[in-house]
Amino acid sequence: MVTVTFQIKPYLAAYMYVRYKNHLDVPPDRFSSSLSAIHLLDTQPIYHFLHQLSIPHPPNASWHEIGNITFTLPHPRNGKNPNVYNYIGHDSALIIEKAMEVEMKAELYEFLLENKYCHGIMFKKSMETFVTHYNMVELVEEESLMRAFQRWRKMVKEEKKLNNN
Repeated sequence: MVTVTFQIKPYLAAYMYVRYKNHLDVPPDRFSSSLSAIHLLDTQPIYHFLHQLSIPHPPNASWHEIGNITFTLPHPRNGKNPNVYNYIGHDSALIIEKAMEVEMKAELYEFLLENKYCHGIMFKKSMETFVTHYNMVELVEEESLMRAFQRWRKMVKEEKKLNNN
């Protein structure tokens, strides 16, 4: 099992660890300070980003990995060997972080809309519930997530209006 650790936005790391809590590889030493590695299935999009963006470890890069999220690298039958392709560069980490953010926002927006229109729960209460469930309290401002949601809703309404004309 080859792992890779890198730095992402803290609220996304918290989201990923709760979202994939059933996919954690517990470190052999429970008293270790190392993070549990998230072992993704090949049906999850981030698995493919990890596979495609991993490169051989550069000779000038430190082997001491720092970051707030750890993944078990994919080990497909064919393709990249994780024992060789075991490094995620800064630019690749940003691409993976963006994919995580898209996944989180898609789940959040669906949660907000379903709660509002199926259960009559206000957006603010649903946002609090989501942020608390994923241990993101104090890591992200609910207001910034709400503004992004409102911008997205406005964009969808405008696209719908353009398509109807």
